[in-house]
Amino acid sequence: VEKNTTEIDTISGCTGTSLAIIAAARDCVGQMNPGSDAWALSNGYVKAEDYNIVTGVDSIASATTNKMGGVNFGAIEWTEELQMAAVREFLKGGKYLGNASCAQDESGYNYREMYQMATAFNNIPNNTNLELVLRAADLHLVGVSEAGTSKTIEFQRNPNVSVSWVRQIRIPEEEMGYTYYCSYGVQINGTVRMYSAADFETTEGQDAILSVFDTYYPTMATTWMGYAKSFAEAADEAAVREAKLAYAKSTIERGASIVYEIIPSRIVITAPFLMNMIPQMSNGLQFTTAHEGEDKYAYELLLNDSFIDMLIAYKNEVLATEEGLAAVNAYYTEGPMAMMFQQLDPMCEQFGVPTSLQAALDPNCAAGLKTQTTYIPAE
Repeated sequence: VEKNTTEIDTISGCTGTSLAIIAAARDCVGQMNPGSDAWALSNGYVKAEDYNIVTGVDSIASATTNKMGGVNFGAIEWTEELQMAAVREFLKGGKYLGNASCAQDESGYNYREMYQMATAFNNIPNNTNLELVLRAADLHLVGVSEAGTSKTIEFQRNPNVSVSWVRQIRIPEEEMGYTYYCSYGVQINGTVRMYSAADFETTEGQDAILSVFDTYYPTMATTWMGYAKSFAEAADEAAVREAKLAYAKSTIERGASIVYEIIPSRIVITAPFLMNMIPQMSNGLQFTTAHEGEDKYAYELLLNDSFIDMLIAYKNEVLATEEGLAAVNAYYTEGPMAMMFQQLDPMCEQFGVPTSLQAALDPNCAAGLKTQTTYIPAE
């Protein structure tokens, strides 16, 4: 309004919001003067619907929310159940080192992984590596870190963080035929809650702190020994709770450690192994297709067969409906990437491999699901 023009720059870091504002302003001007729409398009402005920009609400500027194509290749959306299962599957870590009886579920994994975390203060970014444990029930990340480190100082200044984890491809796996298209990862945006002595004054605070300790410490053999020893001789559940609280309170009051959890507001699951842009990415198809014999799947990158089974079963549920089948067919024949598929099809015939549509309709493989999906936890 101040410049009396829509010819303004987008703001780095909130591109989606900037484009939404520009698109909305251009739309208003267009209603007053229909000729201005052609002018705006010729001068580089965009239509909101072309970039999946939802006007009227806050937009998120990220390739992770753009489902037009690229890394978001795929016709079938994920359900919340699949999204949560994927996070647990990807972030399951190794087997329990402390006490397997404290495993969060029947899998026996400890959900402890090394993450990269980004913070920012006064527009200055900071990135660090840290070990966190996924609480499988609610997908929160919990941690205990030494006080005075850069990350713990950043927590106190700005609780907003971005945490990411990626399963990279190793050299032996490349020799087996895997490429980076078979990797997968998780990005979590959220806020940090740091616990202090004041939290022991409420039952809610006590429960939250005990949840962190009970989730985090069993994943470490040495630390678990000290924690478990504190309540080993407790006579009943009430005594166990009091002993645990005493140990936790002593840890926090000493000030040597920071106890915290990361509460996610958005979780982006990236699974390029579901790509089936044939023939260049047919390796993903061959690894996620069920085979007869001892090894059901050729996929060996730390994913359980049951997880891929779940993806295939859901895909077939979608294809079993008229709407789902029509949507998949439309995506590959009429969607925004249809022209690319038409160019690839002759190559598929040349290489003797199925087209992307044929792979998506194949009931025995996971191809066809979107390779990137965003889970928004309920508040």
